[in-house]
Amino acid sequence: MPGQPEQQSDPVVAAIERVLKTEREGVEMLRRSTGEAQRLLTDTRTQAAALARRADRCIAKLHTGYLQKIEREIRDLTASAEAAGDGAGESYDTATLAEAARRVAAKLTGDA
Repeated sequence: MPGQPEQQSDPVVAAIERVLKTEREGVEMLRRSTGEAQRLLTDTRTQAAALARRADRCIAKLHTGYLQKIEREIRDLTASAEAAGDGAGESYDTATLAEAARRVAAKLTGDA
């Protein structure tokens, strides 16, 4: 083909080929970057889920600890009332219960 050598030396054809090559390379880089971004997203979601589970466990332990502390405080208050002879086994009135709750809350928040 006589026209082919002219085409290969044509600067316009060479420029178009360079542009097309650059475009193909760019598309391939974009494909690889998209794949890497998806892997990072999956890893990040996995780490976030693990962190959320750890936080839930910590909150549950803290909650359990405070419930146990409240139960101890109730037992201590009951024992104190019984030892003082305030009518063991009788129900506390509203003011006594409110005061007990205030003292427990103060101890739990560090205000006692």
